[in-house]
Amino acid sequence: MASSFSLVTRTTAPIEDLFDISLNIDQHVASMDQSRESAIGGITDGSITLGESVTWRARHFGVWFTMTSQITSLERPVRFVDEQVRGPFRSFHHEHSFTREGKTSVMVDSLTIGSPVFGKLAERVVLVPYLRRLIRQRNHRLLTALNAAPGTEPQSSIWPVDEASALHRSETTALIGRGGETWERASRDVLRWKVKTRSGFTVDVPQRVSPDTRLMITARVFGIMIREPVQVATVIETASRVGFSYRTLPGHPVSGEEAFIVHRDGDDVFLTIRSLTAPASKQPWRALYPFLRIVQIVARRRYLRSLH
Repeated sequence: MASSFSLVTRTTAPIEDLFDISLNIDQHVASMDQSRESAIGGITDGSITLGESVTWRARHFGVWFTMTSQITSLERPVRFVDEQVRGPFRSFHHEHSFTREGKTSVMVDSLTIGSPVFGKLAERVVLVPYLRRLIRQRNHRLLTALNAAPGTEPQSSIWPVDEASALHRSETTALIGRGGETWERASRDVLRWKVKTRSGFTVDVPQRVSPDTRLMITARVFGIMIREPVQVATVIETASRVGFSYRTLPGHPVSGEEAFIVHRDGDDVFLTIRSLTAPASKQPWRALYPFLRIVQIVARRRYLRSLH
């Protein structure tokens, strides 16, 4: 008996772009750096199409595997199928489908797998969740390459949950005061990195934030200096909502996005912290990710006290 599961990803990217990037060998390899996957035979770069095959080599569960897959069905831009020709599975069938729902593009990954190693129970408990995480990671990287990955959306009062996201999601809010004076001070300070600098971080360009600015944030953890390259993504300023988000750059200890938002409801003024976090692609940060998650929780508590 084989095991099956589906994963739904919604985005604003056009389905034609999603379809094409999903067939790109280079983008797939980049999205699977965690397993050190590479294309070693057949179509090894560029796009693959109907009837063509590629041989993959990757490390999973500490063991190196080789699998050759072939595109057995293709109808651009709505559907294609890749199947194992040779490899470690009894069977491997991956259907990719693409549809539109209004302004939203919906990408569905449907996998049916049969493993010669795992029993049925272990297949469902171990292999299926593992593959689901890999597909989520892959899809997030593809959306990032299309500049369509879901972010922290500081402009929105409601932050929808993206169940297909491979990133850890966190949102916390604290009341920081009341009245117009508190609002003016907090909305000014949040745009000048005060949430970071008052929490023990150093910002090399602590001036007012502006979109696309790249800068270096420095932190000391147990006497160790950690450098965090980032880029400002979105800046918002309205009568009741002020803040910004920034994305991590290569070399950052984690991968993802964070947002600091000051907003008010009547006379009450709040600070909201949002973050999307995943392990960095490079060592030693990837191995240290569980520790960094604890550090992140401690830092978030400091953030919420920074604008009082």
